Amino acid sequence: MAVHKTIDQAAKNLEAAATFIPARYKEGVSAAEWEQAASSAQAETNYQEGIADAIAKGKRQAGIHTAGNQKYRTNAINKGGAVIGTRIKEAIPAYRANMAPVLSAMNSAADSLPSRTRDPLANINNRLIPIVLAAIAAKKR
Repeated sequence: MAVHKTIDQAAKNLEAAATFIPARYKEGVSAAEWEQAASSAQAETNYQEGIADAIAKGKRQAGIHTAGNQKYRTNAINKGGAVIGTRIKEAIPAYRANMAPVLSAMNSAADSLPSRTRDPLANINNRLIPIVLAAIAAKKR
């Protein structure tokens, strides 16, 4: 006869493993060579088929309804709220590097704008749109 674990036993084992899993995870990620396989034609086909299947079955929408607002709020507050400030601070160097050329292009465009008028549509066309177009062009570089 098969021996079955209870959910309490399984949870206790998982909790005990949580002490050494982070080190194993970091070791595995450090040794990973995923880029070639993940960017292969077959991987792209698998991804497209998986997404099409999920869309056809309405899985995203069903998952949203299953989780509901309360689960979203609880997890966002408890998980996201605990790390968001740290993650933002960690992202500042990348933000600076990625945003600097965009902001520079926007500032350059702003320097050559005509004066503001009383016509709000003219201001949008002559003052806002050139800044937006400069930002879009800088992002493409």
